[in-house]
Amino acid sequence: MKSPKQLRTEIQTLRSSVEGIRDTLLHKVRDAREPAWGIGRDCARTAEALDSILKTQVVPEHYKVAVVGRFKAGKSSFVNELLGARLAGEDTSPETAAVTTFVHGSTVKARIRFVGADAWDGFRKLHAEDPKHIDAHRMKMWLSFDGKARKNAEGQVVETFDLAALERTYVKPGGHVLEITLDKPGEKSAENAFRRRLKEFTSGTRPHHCLVEGIEITSPSLLLEEGVLLVDTPGLDDTERFRVTLTEKAVEEVDAVLFLTQSGVAYGQSEKDFMLTLLRRGTVKQLIFVITQVDKTYEQHLSAAEDNDEDPETLAHRIRREERRIRDEIDATLAELGSDDSPAMRRYREQLGVVGLVFTSARKHRDWKDGKAVEHGIHPEDPGGIERMKAQLLKLLSTESRLAMVAHNIASGSKSALDDLLGVITNRRAALRDIRDGEVAEQRLATFRKDFESARQRFQSAAESDVAILRKNLEDADKRNDHLIEAIGLLADRELGAFESTDVGKHWKTRRSGYWGYMHDLQGKVANKIFPRVQQLLSDMTAHFAVFVEHFEKHLSALSSSSGELAEKLDLGATLPFDLTKTLAGSLEKSLAAANDLIAAEEQRIVSFLDDFVSDEVSDKISAAREKVADIFGKGTTYHQSNEVRAFYSEVRNLLQNALTAHLRERGAAFGRFLVVEADGVPRNALAEVDATLAGAEQDIKAAATAHIGGERESFERECDGTVSAILGVVEACTPLLETPEDPVPQPPDVPERERASWTSEYGAETEDWFESIQKEATKTRKRLRLNDGDAGWPFEKIFERSLLSGCSRIALIDPYLALPHQVRNLKEFLLVVAEVAKPKEILVVTSATWNEGTGASARIMDEVGTDLFRSFGTSLTIRIDPTIHDRYVVCDHGLLFKLGRGLDIYKPATGLASHRPASRRVRRTDIDVFTVPGFKDGAP
Repeated sequence: MKSPKQLRTEIQTLRSSVEGIRDTLLHKVRDAREPAWGIGRDCARTAEALDSILKTQVVPEHYKVAVVGRFKAGKSSFVNELLGARLAGEDTSPETAAVTTFVHGSTVKARIRFVGADAWDGFRKLHAEDPKHIDAHRMKMWLSFDGKARKNAEGQVVETFDLAALERTYVKPGGHVLEITLDKPGEKSAENAFRRRLKEFTSGTRPHHCLVEGIEITSPSLLLEEGVLLVDTPGLDDTERFRVTLTEKAVEEVDAVLFLTQSGVAYGQSEKDFMLTLLRRGTVKQLIFVITQVDKTYEQHLSAAEDNDEDPETLAHRIRREERRIRDEIDATLAELGSDDSPAMRRYREQLGVVGLVFTSARKHRDWKDGKAVEHGIHPEDPGGIERMKAQLLKLLSTESRLAMVAHNIASGSKSALDDLLGVITNRRAALRDIRDGEVAEQRLATFRKDFESARQRFQSAAESDVAILRKNLEDADKRNDHLIEAIGLLADRELGAFESTDVGKHWKTRRSGYWGYMHDLQGKVANKIFPRVQQLLSDMTAHFAVFVEHFEKHLSALSSSSGELAEKLDLGATLPFDLTKTLAGSLEKSLAAANDLIAAEEQRIVSFLDDFVSDEVSDKISAAREKVADIFGKGTTYHQSNEVRAFYSEVRNLLQNALTAHLRERGAAFGRFLVVEADGVPRNALAEVDATLAGAEQDIKAAATAHIGGERESFERECDGTVSAILGVVEACTPLLETPEDPVPQPPDVPERERASWTSEYGAETEDWFESIQKEATKTRKRLRLNDGDAGWPFEKIFERSLLSGCSRIALIDPYLALPHQVRNLKEFLLVVAEVAKPKEILVVTSATWNEGTGASARIMDEVGTDLFRSFGTSLTIRIDPTIHDRYVVCDHGLLFKLGRGLDIYKPATGLASHRPASRRVRRTDIDVFTVPGFKDGAP
């Protein structure tokens, strides 16, 4: 696996190479000696494309990693172990009351940035005008320290606070920075003094943190040296809203989120809300769950087992049990939004299902580093789990971060542009070599153009008709969406009702003081409640686009067949080096890949900004409604006052309902128009590629004639040799950034001998199955399929192709992981594909005991699939549980074996068009090897 630092170095090296070839191509354009039939214009287009890539793909300066969790989740201890130095405070009181950022530096130094005088005056003014405003909470907290003193555990006063003096010291015009340096690293007294000084500005028990804008600490940590910028945040359940707001802002534009939750502790609402926000914003793929303080819960288990005179479970068994508990809590959090099996809910379940879980103990890790004996380590080579946590984080940063995206975009974009130029050069050289009679070649090309025109017009007419149908379908869907939007509005209204119930239930003295009606984070709460329904609305519209694509592929196939027949009829292969079939296939791949990315991004953009449906105008109206009843002092009974509050919420309810429904209708209509524009561009792009290919062929003919007349072919060949050599060097430099190492495949836990024996006795596994002999005998390599990370175009039909499966009557799938919803979906697709392709009499699925975990939905789905298979193909389906299996195979009884590196779990969570079109789904890096028994032939052994 590449380290982030190595990835950054490779990007910089590639950028230099791309800049070099760009300048080389531009120099060629400016070379006046090049003949008119040369490749100067083609080089210019390529240089322009490369320059655009270099300008748009900016390399981020850092990887931003946020550490988030509830109070007492152990964030600071965890951060210290990640850094390899105790820099963050670990006291039991809230010690992360300010956002602290750790960056790499040669020395340990803290830079504390304070709020500027203008901003501080703004907070004071806002607090005076509206003390309940969320942005005024910083000043509210500051003033709460006025007249107070800090006491020790014995109740003795150890510090008094002079707020005016603190303001004079730290609040300056334009801001102020205080530096604290660790003078003697490694010396405990110096390190303790550094932490005590820093604690003055980070502890929630002192007023100083209210003045802090942010803290940056440099450290020579190896993790930070990788380019990581580590952000330690206040607790999610912090009672002070302004500190929670700091956390929410800190996780914007991050490359990874380390979401800490304490071992043995159930989720709180703050954790659920945060997780749903990440899911809604599409950043959950950058999330790692970190379960902390595993040592404490295991010690509690050991103590309880001893008290009850029972044999304790192993730590590994306890961890597996807790992992299931956490997964159940994650599922339950999503189930609160809806238990339906809609594509949107399946999408979100899949995204959460692949989130990594890491178990850690800062104490065990610290003891291990100090050379102390560690009992009950999480891993033999890593007792505290911190080193594995680092490895998982660095892997995520190398594959899913902004930097990883930039690396892929530069490499893939540059390679594509240079490959196109290589194709031009190859065709031009072939034309110079093969075209002897330019006049004949021109006549044949003209004939091809003329005969091809009718096929082109049929294609264009069919595509335009399908675009019109799509437009009509989306307009109809937009009308039907009104009912769904109304239902979404009712869900949002429930969130508002929760605020109303809280405010009505408050004591009249509280309401008299104005502590009501502020609905903090209402938009966020509404957005987190309704986003799956909104996503489903968008997904239903994308499904219409998928139908358009299905029809378009058929039209494109017909056009491609027509071009092939014409080329064969005119015998173009011997005279003109162009292939429209290849051109059209490439156009389809590029157009649909671009469409999928754009549609997924647009869907995500709409869902992400659901928490922005209240306009300034609506906000002003809500404030005006609140002011009407803000002064309820002396207005009579609590009953009357409650009616005033209900009247306020009645007016607000109408305002928010109208704002939300208008927002959703506008977004839905705009998304429909967006899809039509994308659909309209797909056939246009295909025809543009055709025109470019034919224009290139025409230029090749002219080049051949001119070269023969001028005798300049040898000069052109030499020029091409140099250009091709330079291009191939850059293409080769792109390759490492497009290849990622295969993910380690999760292995089922080892089964103890006593369980293995009981399984053998129960199921009679002592007899050999038919597929086991083929597993032993299939040793001849047929081919290897390499699936690179992020590639599309790998549906099961392509992997398990008809020519290989035809002729078999029994198929066995051996895969220990088929329990999660997306794995069951993959299994269902696999079964339908192989049944349709081979029509076997029997399909046997052998999986592990995880199949029986959960709600039993997997078994119900397979019962339905089994019925469909038998009804449609006469195929019987059998599911067998074998807790001892580890490997992943597909075995056919006619002598074929697929060794599956990841089993069927090869796809990344699908979004956009890929949710409806399997060929557009992105894959994970893996290899699939195909073996045969000796003497195997396609269709029979």
